[in-house]
Amino acid sequence: MIEFDDVTVRFGAAEAVRGVSVTIPAGALAVLVGPSGSGKTTLLRLVNRMATPSAGRVRVRGEDVAAADPARLRRSIGYVMQSMGLFPHWSVARNIGTVPALLGWPAARIAARVEELLALVRLDPALAGRRPAALSGGQAQRVGLARALAADPDILLMDEPFGAVDPIVRRELRAELTRIHAATGKTILLVTHDPIEALELATHLVVLREGQLVAAGEAAALAAPPAPPFLRALFGAEALALRRLSLLRVEGAALDGPAPAGAPVIAPEASLAEAWTLMQEHGAPVLAVGGRHLPWSALLPR
Repeated sequence: MIEFDDVTVRFGAAEAVRGVSVTIPAGALAVLVGPSGSGKTTLLRLVNRMATPSAGRVRVRGEDVAAADPARLRRSIGYVMQSMGLFPHWSVARNIGTVPALLGWPAARIAARVEELLALVRLDPALAGRRPAALSGGQAQRVGLARALAADPDILLMDEPFGAVDPIVRRELRAELTRIHAATGKTILLVTHDPIEALELATHLVVLREGQLVAAGEAAALAAPPAPPFLRALFGAEALALRRLSLLRVEGAALDGPAPAGAPVIAPEASLAEAWTLMQEHGAPVLAVGGRHLPWSALLPR
């Protein structure tokens, strides 16, 4: 768990963050989103003491980070940045094993962990001996993610991690991050200025504007109508509606009674977004869900 308790950060006379109080639950994929200059990166950097609050407290795992040894704290938290920060003269394997080596892991354990992580981020093991310059942007970003996960931290900080790659690779990396989060259950705090990326990734959203907290909570709740005006302006009403459909399950919206004969069939655990797509593909106003049915009207906001 990560807690920000009435946190303010000043740089001279300017306030980058002002009176922010929010809790990131353990196991969440929480996304900090807002316009440029809203304080997203500053708030993220407070977690591993790369920035210091002028007022208020930041607690990680229930402990005030102000009392923690900075080096030990940072080694216990994974960190991925936009530029990757890979050491150019080290191999991929050595880059991934950086923190385990600092922690004194034996070579055999580090090698096994590198192999495991290359599989987790879906990189060819043959890349282990290459240097970062021989990698594509997407491959380098995956190496950066693997390095952040190397010592198996329970918390992962990500600052605009996909900003330097092209849109196609960016979508692939978002899908990989969602998969890895589901597989590991780690607490992830990610900064992005891209509202669509935020909606696609987040289980929890933290929305900032001019250093202040605008909204925070589960993505499904914040995407539900009626969204506050700033959220509608930031995300767009259509994107909010689609995100809501992606978070809700068919089983919760299906109605009693069988569907008409020949209606397309959908699984109860599918999302309403998948139901909408299936209806569009077949031109069908009703789907069959076991012995129940899902009408088009069930997809509308209530």
